[in-house]
Amino acid sequence: MISTIHAPRVRSIGWRCTSCGELITDIELGRVEWLAGADEYGTTRLKGLRLVHNLCRYDDRREFRKDQSLVEGLPLARFIGPDGLMLLLSLIAEGEMPRNELIELVKRLHIPGYELIRELFADAIHGGTVAPLIGEGFYMQSEIREVLTWAVKAIGPPKQSL
Repeated sequence: MISTIHAPRVRSIGWRCTSCGELITDIELGRVEWLAGADEYGTTRLKGLRLVHNLCRYDDRREFRKDQSLVEGLPLARFIGPDGLMLLLSLIAEGEMPRNELIELVKRLHIPGYELIRELFADAIHGGTVAPLIGEGFYMQSEIREVLTWAVKAIGPPKQSL
């Protein structure tokens, strides 16, 4: 979730739409979608996982014409809270969707502050602001707060139109 510094906790204000880049500030306006298509052996493969506004969805006709992929998805609300986390974990366990894309979605939806700093962490790491304890891509809440503090000092407070 995109967040602002709200000492000592991080408060969410939305998620960035993968398609248009604007904030999804209302859970009812968001959707998680993906493409389903067959590989060369006829096995269904899922790809193109993304978090979007309801109005920024894949174009069904274009995706089908391109490679006969079907657009699938669920409302964002289905992926929030403990049941949403369990749904995402079950998708990871099934192995039908790209694992790294699903893990990134879990972090975006369930780790406070991650959505806001996910694109800033590389600069913060390379600039010596923070050294991840677990490893790049997996950040502790204290590290997220450090990067948020650094970002506010370096580039100013976050704007809703990130």
